[in-house]
Amino acid sequence: MSRIKVSVLLLFVLSSAKLFAEENPPALTAAPTEIAPSSEIAPTPQKDVERIEVTGSHIKRIDTEGVSPVVTITRKEMDKTGYNSVADVVRDLSVNSFGSAREASGSNAAGVADVDLRGLGSSNTLVLMNGQRLPTDAVTGSVDLNLIPMAAVERIEILKDGASAIYGSDALGGVVNIITRKDFKGNEFSITQTLPELKGGAKTEMNIVNGFGGEKFNTVNVLSYRDNKVVYSKDRPWSDHNISKIGSPGSYSSIDGSGANGPSHADPNCPPSQIIHDAGGDYCSFNTSNYSTELPALKQYSLLSETNFELSSKVKVTARVGGTVRKVDWSYAPAPGDFTVPAGVASTLGPGGTPLPGTTPGQDLDVSYRTLTLGNRDSDVGTYAYNLLLGTQIELSSTWQLDVTGTHNMVDTKDNGVNGYALTSTLQNLIATGKFNPYAPAGTQASIDSARYSPLEHQTSQLSGLEMKASGELAKWDAGALGLAVGSTMFFERFSDAFDDQSVAGNVFGNAGSTGGGQRDTRSMYAEFSIPIFKSLELQLAGRYDHYSDFGDTVNPKAAFLLHVTPTVLFRGSVGTGFKAPRLQDLYASTSNGYPTFIDAVACKAAKASGGSLAACSPQQYLVTSGGNSGLKQETSLSYNAGVVWEPSSNFNISTDWFLNLLKNVVGIDYNDAMIAASKGANLANYGVIVTRNSAGLIQSIQAPLQNLSTQEESGIDLNVGYKIHRFKISTDHSQMFYFREEGFPGAGERNKLGENGRPAWRNTSAVAYTIDNQQEVSLAGLTTASQGKSVVGDGDLPTYTEFDAVYSYKALKAGTFSLGIKNLLGTTPPLDDSSPNSQLNTSIYDQIGRQLVAGYKVSF
Repeated sequence: MSRIKVSVLLLFVLSSAKLFAEENPPALTAAPTEIAPSSEIAPTPQKDVERIEVTGSHIKRIDTEGVSPVVTITRKEMDKTGYNSVADVVRDLSVNSFGSAREASGSNAAGVADVDLRGLGSSNTLVLMNGQRLPTDAVTGSVDLNLIPMAAVERIEILKDGASAIYGSDALGGVVNIITRKDFKGNEFSITQTLPELKGGAKTEMNIVNGFGGEKFNTVNVLSYRDNKVVYSKDRPWSDHNISKIGSPGSYSSIDGSGANGPSHADPNCPPSQIIHDAGGDYCSFNTSNYSTELPALKQYSLLSETNFELSSKVKVTARVGGTVRKVDWSYAPAPGDFTVPAGVASTLGPGGTPLPGTTPGQDLDVSYRTLTLGNRDSDVGTYAYNLLLGTQIELSSTWQLDVTGTHNMVDTKDNGVNGYALTSTLQNLIATGKFNPYAPAGTQASIDSARYSPLEHQTSQLSGLEMKASGELAKWDAGALGLAVGSTMFFERFSDAFDDQSVAGNVFGNAGSTGGGQRDTRSMYAEFSIPIFKSLELQLAGRYDHYSDFGDTVNPKAAFLLHVTPTVLFRGSVGTGFKAPRLQDLYASTSNGYPTFIDAVACKAAKASGGSLAACSPQQYLVTSGGNSGLKQETSLSYNAGVVWEPSSNFNISTDWFLNLLKNVVGIDYNDAMIAASKGANLANYGVIVTRNSAGLIQSIQAPLQNLSTQEESGIDLNVGYKIHRFKISTDHSQMFYFREEGFPGAGERNKLGENGRPAWRNTSAVAYTIDNQQEVSLAGLTTASQGKSVVGDGDLPTYTEFDAVYSYKALKAGTFSLGIKNLLGTTPPLDDSSPNSQLNTSIYDQIGRQLVAGYKVSF
């Protein structure tokens, strides 16, 4: 549906609203759902009722219902999940459409977990704490939810609508606002222990909450400890068989005068069962799963302290300090890599100092080898993060308030390679001097300990800001009060990513790095009106101007309405533009290497035409060299939302919201689409993408700087239902996409990718809770993900999958509350993708722990 048509429809609804005007505003009540949308219709306003700020608006209001759909997860509901992180809680929301990243081995972001609303990318979901921005991780460019102690959270509000006109950049997919605990007095201790059925992955969480205060002040302190045990790849059936073509023994190929590689040959010492064949030749394979960790070991300590006090009857001050110390340990298989051996040395590496079989005398040798004798690549990642906030709320009049808030946030991460790394130059020298022969039989190769090296990567991410906001009533008339909020923000953002000199020089075997960094200033001004057209109709108009010191200016408006048709039915709708400023990491990052997994459509097409091996038609990892691009533009969006809420009684509510998001200038390269474009005749070099292939036509390497190359369009509908009958509470939260159209690279063509691998068409969370008596409650939740295609198109689909979680709780009065639950109650295995044998389980969508027993205890004193 075009912008004009939807805008006309919105205006028609607004102009028709008078037909539904009521003499009095409708009565609203609280929704009974376990994880309920804040679309519940609230009580008739009274003069002495405190106004609150709802996520999605800067204007405080009595009615908890706003013009945009908001899901609220309460403290009680979080306790029932058995999770020990905010990321785990939001990951299971149906609006987290395509899943989101969790802790994983493989980088200095191993302990990072984020949220990805609507499947538009984690960096397109804005994360706030008490309405204030949080810094992004220097690697992922998204907010690390693991840095927020879960025990400090009072509730989580999820705005399922674009909100750049309210909050600025990043709010394209929606907003997650984490509200911390306030007004708590006393002491609380809690402990949760998670014990998996399969080996590894046990979790322990302990929290102490302390609150004290008097008539004019209150302080809440939270101390949290998390301990997640390691999961080895070999201990899960879906990750125990990750085969690499670079092994120990290794493989080799001659390099001709033009620099091209000849056919690959496996080391003569390679066991025949480990030799694999493809169009490039023979390789000695290696099962990396025998050495790697699937989930890292994690230990984390977090402290959050917030004080609110009254300086006078009209002035209140808020001060917050928080900090997190985290240590993550992960391992990868011994380092793989390639290096060149000069012709003179190459001719002596075979038995008795002869040339290796299949090599051409007088030619250099390309050696693919894995340093097994040095052991695993072990990394120790230490993260130190802190946040400071000082805010003042000044009551200017009975209807106006001025808020001034200053924040400072810092995340500092060091990734130490403590074992398994070596200097390439030293390895080559050991070979050249005859001190080491990688093709000698095992045990006779000699030592390479003198080549050992410990690489280091150091990253920092800083966000400091000042916000001034005034909100209140401009006027009152029969329909209600005309509300206004105006504000201005100033932010300073900085990131740096520094590697050691040897990594920057490319001299670390099987590892590389580069140093980059940048900073910018942002100045913003915004205004928001709440206009009561009738007693039953509210109109929201908002606009925001942002100036970025790097890419320039942007203006984003939004219009929305809330219409009470009857005392139990309301309609709402919105239309607005949005933007995402280029990430500092994307603007200023230096060149680095990665190994993304995709299908080489060019080689696949050639293989099918020749009737040869179709190995290239399966997902493979390829070497990609990429880097920042200071010329990146902002990503832009146009978002529409329309919904209806029906609440015939306090025991039943139902809401549905339709959404449409259009995104342009999306940063990034979809390599699958790039290869599809190339197979259709597109010249990738015209877009700065250089693909180098060997004599067999297989990809050797790709050079691809980041660019604004992608467009996306998605539409769908959310359904939320809550029902209470006697002692039962039943709820369902369903998100259904109609399509997800994307062109990931120019020339590939736009296509609907919904239902393809990693993009399920719908997700559903349903729950039933039964209150046995005043002390006991039991609940059962089912989390369902729709079917989706396998990685290789045409190889079939992964089935629809449901995981059941059960929890029983017993409140023993003064002795505290005991809980016992089982996650993945039936012990089912998530769908496995046999078309991608080295990456069978999509851990962004499915949990890789397996069935888990969760025991918890909480006591107040």
